[in-house]
Amino acid sequence: MSHVHVPALASFLLAAGAAFGQAPIVGDIEGKEFRPFPIAVTELRLAPGAEAHKSAAQQLVKIVRADLELTGAFKVLDPKSFIDTDGLTQSTVRFPDWLNVGAAGLAKAQLKDEGSKLVVELHGFEVASAKEGLTKTVSGSKDDVRGLGHALADEIYRYFTGEPGVFRTRIAFVRKVQGEKHVFVTGIDGQGGGQVTKGGGLNLLPSFAPDGKSLVFTSYRLDNPDLYELALGDGSLKRVSSRPGLNTGGRISPDGGKIALTLSQDGNSEIYLLDRGGGLLKRLTSSWGIDTSPAWSPDGANIAFVSSRAGNPQLYVMGSSGGEPKRLTFQGTYNQTPAYSPRGTHLAFTARDERNVFDIFVLDLRTQKVARVTQDQGNNEEPSFAPNGRMLVFSTTRSGARQLVVSNLDGTKQTVITTGGEHSSPSWGPFVK
Repeated sequence: MSHVHVPALASFLLAAGAAFGQAPIVGDIEGKEFRPFPIAVTELRLAPGAEAHKSAAQQLVKIVRADLELTGAFKVLDPKSFIDTDGLTQSTVRFPDWLNVGAAGLAKAQLKDEGSKLVVELHGFEVASAKEGLTKTVSGSKDDVRGLGHALADEIYRYFTGEPGVFRTRIAFVRKVQGEKHVFVTGIDGQGGGQVTKGGGLNLLPSFAPDGKSLVFTSYRLDNPDLYELALGDGSLKRVSSRPGLNTGGRISPDGGKIALTLSQDGNSEIYLLDRGGGLLKRLTSSWGIDTSPAWSPDGANIAFVSSRAGNPQLYVMGSSGGEPKRLTFQGTYNQTPAYSPRGTHLAFTARDERNVFDIFVLDLRTQKVARVTQDQGNNEEPSFAPNGRMLVFSTTRSGARQLVVSNLDGTKQTVITTGGEHSSPSWGPFVK
C-alpha cells in the first residue's frame, strides 16, 4: 500500500462539527491546507481567598495546554511571548497585544476556592474579531485537579471546534505485567486509572460497553479463552461465554443488548451473535476461512469483520443479522482490526504493506478511498476511534517495546502516551455522562 492522504477525510471532519450543532471557529482541521489553530492559554488568576491553590492553578494550565496540543488541531503558543496585563472580560482584553503574538484564539480563567470545590471562571475569545464567545463556570473536587483540567480543556475545545472534547474519556488496553497480561484503564494522556483485572493468566482484547460502565474481554483464567464482562464501578466479574474453543473479540452493540464475537465451537472461527447474558442468538458467518474481529457500525445496522475466505485476511461488512458479506478492502494481502468512526462513514484498520510492516489506514466507506495514517514508524496496529471521531489510539513498536499512541486522523500529530512495559489492544471509551 502506498502512502496516500485523502482530502475527503477533511470534509468528513468538517461535517462532523456541524453534526454536533455548532459552527466551528477552527474550521477544517484536517487536510493538506490545514494549519493548527494558534491559541494562547494564560495562567489562571487567583481570586481573593484562593492564594493557597497556586500549585493547583499551575497544574490546571499545564493540563489544558497539553490536552489541546494532543489533538493536533491547536498550536498552543509559548507563554513566554505573552504580555498578559489585561483582564478576563471582553472590555478589558487588549486584543492587539494578542494579535501581535500570533494568537487567533485566547483562553483566560480565574480560580476560586468554594469550600470543598475549586471553581474556575472560564472565558474564550476570538482574537481577530475581538469577540468573547465562551463564558463558563466549571467546578471540581479539590482532590481531582486533573479531572477539572480535562473539563476545562473540553469546554475550550467545544467552543473553538464546535464538537465535544474527549479529554475526560478513558482508554482501556492490555499491559504485560510480570509475565501475565492484564487490562488497564487510563486517561487519554496516559495518566490516572490503573489495572482493572485480577488473578493470573492472559486477559486480552478489552472493549468498552456503550455506556462506559463495563468492559468485555477474553481471559484464559480458567485455561479456555472465555469472554467476560467486568463492571468498572464495583469490579464485579461475569463470565459471558465459555463455549469450547475461542470466545474472543467481543463487541457490545450500540444499543447495549447484544454481543458480536468470534466462536470456534463448531471447529472453525466464525462470527456469532449473543444476547448480553451470553445466550446464543445467531451464527452470522459460514465460510471455510477464518472470520474474526467484529466491529459494530454506530447505528447497529452493520458489522464489519475480518475474513480469510478470499485466501488472505480482508475486511468485509454484513448486516447485523447476517446475510451475504460485502468485501471492503482489495489493496494489500493482510488487512485486519476494523474500527468504525462514530458517524459510521469511515473504518480505521491495520494493513501490512509491501515491506511486511503493519500500519494504520482509514477507509472512506462512501468513496472507497484509503488514507494512510502511519509510515516508517515501526509496526502500528489495532486502531480505535475517539468518540468525537477526531483522533485514533493504536499500538506501536516505533521505540522498541509496544506502546500506545494518540494521533489525529492524518497522522501529522502523534503522541506516545505510555512508557515502560508492553501495551496493546487499546479501546477508546465513550463520552463521560
